[in-house]
Amino acid sequence: MLRTHTLIIGGGLAGLAAAKALEGKKDYLLAERSPRPGGLAATVGKGGFLFDYSGHLLHLRWPHTTALILETLKGNCSRIKRDARIYAHKSWTPYPFQVNLSGMPYKVKSECVSGFLAAYAARRSQVTGHNPLEVPPQMASGQQAARSQAGDKTEVFTRWTRRVFGEGISKHFMLPYNSKLWQYPLQRLTTEWCAPFVPVPRPEDVLEGAYGRRRDGLGYNTVFHYPKRGGIGALPLALARKAGGLRLGIEVESVNLKKGTALIKYFGQVRFRRLINTSPLNEFIDRAQDAPVSVKKAADKLRHNTVYVLNLGVRGVKNTMHWGYFPGERFPFYRAGIASNFSKGLAPDGCASFYIEIATDGQALNLASAETEVINGLKTCGLIKSSSQIVEKLWLKIPCAYVIYNRERTEALPVIFDWLKANKARSIGRYGAWKYSFMEESIKEGLEAAEQLLGGR
Repeated sequence: MLRTHTLIIGGGLAGLAAAKALEGKKDYLLAERSPRPGGLAATVGKGGFLFDYSGHLLHLRWPHTTALILETLKGNCSRIKRDARIYAHKSWTPYPFQVNLSGMPYKVKSECVSGFLAAYAARRSQVTGHNPLEVPPQMASGQQAARSQAGDKTEVFTRWTRRVFGEGISKHFMLPYNSKLWQYPLQRLTTEWCAPFVPVPRPEDVLEGAYGRRRDGLGYNTVFHYPKRGGIGALPLALARKAGGLRLGIEVESVNLKKGTALIKYFGQVRFRRLINTSPLNEFIDRAQDAPVSVKKAADKLRHNTVYVLNLGVRGVKNTMHWGYFPGERFPFYRAGIASNFSKGLAPDGCASFYIEIATDGQALNLASAETEVINGLKTCGLIKSSSQIVEKLWLKIPCAYVIYNRERTEALPVIFDWLKANKARSIGRYGAWKYSFMEESIKEGLEAAEQLLGGR
């Protein structure tokens, strides 16, 4: 029987980061079922184009992980200022919608501004206990104000967006866009995910963006990094080069944490002392033979959506946009991006590389009809002029895309993680931790999990 100190399930960024931290310190086996490392942070080549699984961008915020990522890429990285837009009411406006209303029709703009100011006044009144017109903004506790804006584990999205942004912004962007994205009833979607990803502006930001100049610099992704060559898959490939314990094309079929054993395809039984899981949490628990009934039932409550990505190689596109959001019902996709604006190396000369994302609740998508609708949508908003410009197509599927934040998730995770902790196992990363996350955070969690393990925790 093969023995290893640490079994790592999943060779995405979290698993590769954990392996890097363990390299030369503890023996490990990193099992990745795909023939290439990276998981969803992979790049696929077709017809001279390079296509990612959706728009995978590096949002760097922590010094240690930033240094690691830039050092790993060894100069193969660009720092890019975001050009993101929204197509609504037959017009383009810069992202975020809530502070760039100037491009909207007068009636829409008026509804959004008046609704935001009314919501802001109501929040201020609750925080201070006074008429908001009589209390200077600096008198409100910053901590109280932050709490009044942030979502928590109980407040649902429909209530939160109306409370924070008001009726107009909710009606014209927040509700239709998020309904498309999550494919889940928004009156059941909880909001603890919102704080890092949904920027909440000040009244002066909304007013200036509606009646003055455009507002930049709001949101977590105003600047991002992306490889100059090789697509986002260049990062996991670089991390994998020195991963001595990485094994590709092998799948962990079952685990028993109490016994410290795993059944791995092509390897047979493997004995381990510690385990780090980065695969989807519900799938991992399903493979855990010794998980008690309470843990199995908790995992059964976890929900996620599915995203289909249509990648297109297109000739004759002159557009500097990085990505755009589409709240309108006439568009089947919630987001479309031009990846070759991240890196010219993703497309041949004279061509652009597009990615278009469609979410479902897990139902299979009719690719043929969806493709027709997507192309019609791209023509409607002006991103392409004719379907004859399209020279390459590739559908990619993300079965587990966005995890659903709901009351059931809130109740299930402590049950699962308490059992894992009791058995000296960790489940990390976007899917292992079952959360809305980004690539740098997955790398950070991989490093931290390995460091804790090396420290005897």
